[in-house]
Amino acid sequence: MNQPDDKPKPPVLLPDHQLNNPQAPASKTGKLSLGLVVAVVGALLLARNLGYEFFFLDIHNWWAFLILFTALGPIHQAWRFYSKGEVWAATNSLVFAAGIIFIALLFLIDLAFWTWWPVFIILIGLYLMSNRNR
Repeated sequence: MNQPDDKPKPPVLLPDHQLNNPQAPASKTGKLSLGLVVAVVGALLLARNLGYEFFFLDIHNWWAFLILFTALGPIHQAWRFYSKGEVWAATNSLVFAAGIIFIALLFLIDLAFWTWWPVFIILIGLYLMSNRNR
């Protein structure tokens, strides 16, 4: 019954980047998460305009949350690097995210810039140290 055409075919070997592609599902999840965050922010602002008061929207520097929100990009990128085993690249992204978070905190909790400016020098040094493998 075994005829020459019935030979088992060798498995198809795919490049590593096609075998486990975490980008495809993550991009849909990322779009869904971003869309949800934008919709919730819009709903909260609309509710505030309609007379509902929220304690976290009474902060005079509420727009600094937008700066804080931008830190999610480097944090997500750091996670992707870390899951690939690129620790130095992940550290680099985390230091960049820390800089963004610090800038947002300067505005959110009214830190005195002239007291805290050396933190920027520290972050630049950490960034330069973590940038060595790129």
